[in-house]
Amino acid sequence: MPRPNPRDPETDLGAALGEALRDLRIDAGFRTQEDFAKASGYAREGISRVETGDTLPGATMFTDWLDACQAPPRERKLLIRQLTLARKARGPIPQFIQKWFANEAKAAFLRLWGLLFMPGQLQTREYAQAMFQAGGADPEEAAEQADIRLGRQAIFTGSDPAHVTAVIRERALYFQVGTPEVMVGQLQHLLELSKKPNVVLQVVPDTGYFPGLRGPFALASGEEIPDTLLMLAVEDQTMEDTALTRKAAALYEEIRGYALSVADSRAVILEAIRRWSQQQ
Repeated sequence: MPRPNPRDPETDLGAALGEALRDLRIDAGFRTQEDFAKASGYAREGISRVETGDTLPGATMFTDWLDACQAPPRERKLLIRQLTLARKARGPIPQFIQKWFANEAKAAFLRLWGLLFMPGQLQTREYAQAMFQAGGADPEEAAEQADIRLGRQAIFTGSDPAHVTAVIRERALYFQVGTPEVMVGQLQHLLELSKKPNVVLQVVPDTGYFPGLRGPFALASGEEIPDTLLMLAVEDQTMEDTALTRKAAALYEEIRGYALSVADSRAVILEAIRRWSQQQ
């Protein structure tokens, strides 16, 4: 079942576009998002986020959507115009994460939990770009988003860098994003980051169920900002609610209880690099 849309199509250009794309889908005979997911090859969750206006479709996904629904030329032209206006209105950074970006830049401490993918702050350009393209962005859009992501890595440098603790599930080391070469570069980047005095990097081995399977998240804290939680799931959210941030902090420490030591984590990453290198 599609979830209710909290955005108002009368005032939100992205929501208006999503509503128009939903109507196009239904008129084309795809009565449910599940039906359209099977026909288009895109995840139902991604389709839902576009139709509610939470995210704007990348150029590739947008074109595939119009083609799958056999949009007539006039309607196609109007929808392209809607997408252009929605992008200009929102800019390259989604609204839900703007608060997080502002607080992340001022944070003294960052706690990152990577369940299936590398946390954004730890990604290489190639890894980030491959992720965005897999999500439907065209190469130009993916490059723009990757640049924004890399710009956030200024938190690791400077005269007073943030103290970053990153815990990553072992499976993320083997979940392929891009080519094997991209994976080798990404894992080597992790090793280099782990040598920084302000970075602690640990790996949770795949040994069965543990609390971290609920989903990835990040926590930012410091004297200049309220504790801030970024939840990355079907409902991406940035929150400053004290009860929720404390609950997330407790969960983070519980996850760390399952992690290997820093030295053992580096050994696991080196082994992953060796295996990916064999596939090059």
